Order: sequence, then C-alpha cells, then structure tokens
Amino acid sequence: MRAHADDGGACGTGRPVAGAVTALLLALLATACAQVPAVDGTAPADARAASAHAVTYALDWARDDVATQPGEDGFTVTNDLGYTVRVARGWITSYGVELVECPRDAAPAPLARAATVLWSALEGTAWAGHSTDTPNPAAARPMLVESLTDPGAHDVATLTLPPQAYCKLHYLLARAGAEARGLPRELDLVGTSVHVEGTYRAPGGADDVPFTLHGASAFGALVERDADARPLRVDAGAGAARVTVRRRRARMFDGVDFARMHDRAAALQVLRALAEHAEVRIARAADGSES
Repeated sequence: MRAHADDGGACGTGRPVAGAVTALLLALLATACAQVPAVDGTAPADARAASAHAVTYALDWARDDVATQPGEDGFTVTNDLGYTVRVARGWITSYGVELVECPRDAAPAPLARAATVLWSALEGTAWAGHSTDTPNPAAARPMLVESLTDPGAHDVATLTLPPQAYCKLHYLLARAGAEARGLPRELDLVGTSVHVEGTYRAPGGADDVPFTLHGASAFGALVERDADARPLRVDAGAGAARVTVRRRRARMFDGVDFARMHDRAAALQVLRALAEHAEVRIARAADGSES
C-alpha cells in the first residue's frame, strides 16, 4: 500500500522572490497551470464536487473450489505441495481494502516546462508542495472476522469519491481489534489475524495429523489485474461502482509445508496465499457490466 500523495508539481508555490521578473514568472506559471489538463482526465474542482460517485467494497468467497461433506461444516483441499488438508473450523480477519490511484506521469505542457526551467534558473531549485501523509480517501477499514467454514458475502463499506482513476487495489489481512465485527463466541480471537484447526495428511501418507495455526501477523497484497486478467481500472467519475474481493479457500494452504514449517510461519503463509490469490471483480452501475 502506498500513501496518497498530493504533488503540486510545477504549479506549486515556491519561495518569494522580489522584482518584476518574479511577477512575470508567476504569471507564466499561472497561465501554464491553467493550460495543463488534469493528468487523470478529471474535471475542475467545482465539476468534481458535482460528479462524485459511490464506490462499494464487498468481500466474498469462491463457492465451488473445495470438497465438502453433507451435514458437516468443514471442508477438504489438497494444496500445491500435495498435502490433503481437512479444516474443522477457522477464521481470518479482513482488516482493510482500498483502491490506489493511477500514477500521474504525463509530461507537462510546453509552457509549463518553460516556466519551470525559468524558475529553476532564477532560484536554483524549483520548490513544489508535497504531502506524503495525506490519507487515501478510497481506504476502508472493515476489520471483519470471517468464518472459513461458513463463508458469506459482505458489503463492508460505501465511499463517495470524487472523479479519480484507480489502477490497483490493496487487500490487507491483519489482527482483529476488540471492536471487530464477526468475532466468534466460542473462541477469543481479539488480536488474531488467522486461526485454523483441522488435520493434514502428507503426500503418500496414511495418517491424519492434527494441527492448529494461530497468528497475529499482517499481510497485504496489491492487486493490479481483475478476475479476467485485464488491467484493473475503476473510474470514480464515470458512475457508481461495486468492487468485490473474492477469496479462494482452495488456494489458502498453497506453500504450506505442514511437516517442515513452524506453525507461525505456516499461519503467515496462509494469509499470504489468501491475499495473493484473491480475485477482484468490478461492477459498474452506469452500464451494469462486470469485470
């Protein structure tokens, strides 16, 4: 996850310099800034305020990727290392989800470049306004504890965002606070990011070995493509959108070597696998399409 940055660029304010040359320079800068379109194609501030749209975040699970037995709550998967894993009960904490804006890398207009060069010649270094601690307005912190054996779909946040193009999504699993939603009654999971109980059978083995994975580590993944492997893009100025993060229980134990890994490392690997194999689907309310 990267911090949202407000880069004033060549149109930022600098140190005051007296004289007619400075006045001329400032006039040039003002003209240049007026001529440079927004890099992401957004409208001016007054238009942006009038065309803000809602973005809804949802969490969901793939429904047909694990083996289940009628009348039982658990499920069975075989991971990429050949372990057959039977989950009796388990929970994970989905802590945060946020869209990340597209990079602003367009070249400045010729007049803006000329004004910047002139300012640099007079002042030595162009001073621009930067903000590295600005919160991302597209960030949501659902802090939702989710059951692995009774998976459900949840709308976790709806945010009204001004026109802005987003090209990535960050999904974060981390420890639950006392105020987390979905905390189970049968087990104290405050301060926990993952808890799984069950058995595993090694490749070629005949015995089912009990295991418990319990962790408080955090892991986040930055998703850059949608569920159809296309570059992810959400334009908050084009209409309301629904962003669904869909996890796959069939992949949650990928990379877990139960016989050799320490329980803490195995728990972290579960978080990693869930985050890195998450799929993102975008439904656009404007045209009803989904990606």
